[in-house]
Amino acid sequence: MAPFNHPKSHKKTKSSSFSTHAFNKLSPLLYKGRARNRNPPQSRLNHVLPVIQEHFGSPDRDRRRSRLDSIYHDPFEDQEGPDEEVDEEERPTFTWEDEKTLVSDLLHNGYEQDSEYLKLNSLADSIQAAFSVHSEELLDDVADTLVPAVNRVKHGHQVLNDQVDDSFALGVLEFDEACKKLETISIASHNELKKAYRASQARIQDMLKQLEEACARRDRLWVDYEAALDEIFNPATDALKSLPIRMERTITALEKQSKQIGKDGGNKEKYLKGLLSKFT
Repeated sequence: MAPFNHPKSHKKTKSSSFSTHAFNKLSPLLYKGRARNRNPPQSRLNHVLPVIQEHFGSPDRDRRRSRLDSIYHDPFEDQEGPDEEVDEEERPTFTWEDEKTLVSDLLHNGYEQDSEYLKLNSLADSIQAAFSVHSEELLDDVADTLVPAVNRVKHGHQVLNDQVDDSFALGVLEFDEACKKLETISIASHNELKKAYRASQARIQDMLKQLEEACARRDRLWVDYEAALDEIFNPATDALKSLPIRMERTITALEKQSKQIGKDGGNKEKYLKGLLSKFT
């Protein structure tokens, strides 16, 4: 932050424009040696700028002032000891670290720019009034909504206390009694239904166990059936496989027997013819 708020700088610079004589006199490039001897670096860090005047009022103004006092320091205020004598005319009111700060100071005509922190606080303070008005409007809306409802409820209570209909009250009591009886009956029915549900669950579980046992027996019977079928089927299959061979053997044997019988039959015919010829 450029120290243009310093009272000594205002005393030294009477106009916003700088003359060549003032620039040459106040330039640290010309008075570098004298400025170095006059304000050593270790003495400049212990000085604080005066409090910056705020453009907007704020409840936390003192807090921001203390914060600004602890943050911003004046690097140009001299710390003069009792034995030092410094020429007031030779004290520079500006220091420029480089050309950029020099051009910036000249373009801004010596006026200090507000810091970002002050801008944000000023913006917050500027919208505080709008928020306060909106808060009051919301409170009015709440009051307009709740007060009629409360008055209506109070009026209803008053009417009930002053104008009680006996027949209506008896009807309400009878209705309440009937509701209680119906509730008792419904609870009893519900309990019975729960008991029946639990009993049906137990029966279903028992039937499931029986079904599982029946399925297990069926599986065992199927295994036994397959084993017995294999015992019967395997010999039959073997017999069928060997049947053609046995049939061929039987046919061959029968053919041999028929041939032998045919030979024996011819010899017998000859023998019978010989016997007949002898008798004749």
